[in-house]
Amino acid sequence: MLPGAAMLMMATGCAQQELFVVLPNADGRPGSGAISVSDGRTTATLDQPYAAAESRQGANTPVQVDSGNAYAIFNQAISARPILPHHFRLYFLLGSDELTPESAAAYSGVFDDVHARKAYEVEVIGHTDTLGGFAYNQQLSLARASAIRNRLIADGIAGDTIAVAGRGKLDLLVPTDDQVAEPRNRGVEIVVR
Repeated sequence: MLPGAAMLMMATGCAQQELFVVLPNADGRPGSGAISVSDGRTTATLDQPYAAAESRQGANTPVQVDSGNAYAIFNQAISARPILPHHFRLYFLLGSDELTPESAAAYSGVFDDVHARKAYEVEVIGHTDTLGGFAYNQQLSLARASAIRNRLIADGIAGDTIAVAGRGKLDLLVPTDDQVAEPRNRGVEIVVR
């Protein structure tokens, strides 16, 4: 079943009833998928938020379900859904593990996202541009990732939930030749899940 689809099965006596409803994404936007409900004779394609079909005694019937009813019916399942992973990118000044002023301001979004989760895992991967040698860039990329880890820990995030890695000048965001200064490659990728 698609992440934005919900199904409720009810059994009453010998009859089984199933309700299929397409829910919007957790952020309220319509999902990009669809589900097909088939009774062997007819198929209903549900591809819009709150599109619904009911299957009862082997036959499908389209039904109207508004957002209030959908959330009342599926409240337990909806509240149990995990928060989707978020990706962040912060940038550094040339040759250092100091964030640019814009990225220093954007850091709070990373902290807020981690803090909003009951359980979390953070992955921080450091990168560099292609200036300098391989070993220097590996060390600098790891220092950048570690700087973010240390800042998150200082702000109250559990250190054992944060993994760091340094990729140096491998996996460039903006492909360049060697020894090219590219500010968009001097960063960290942060995945919060």
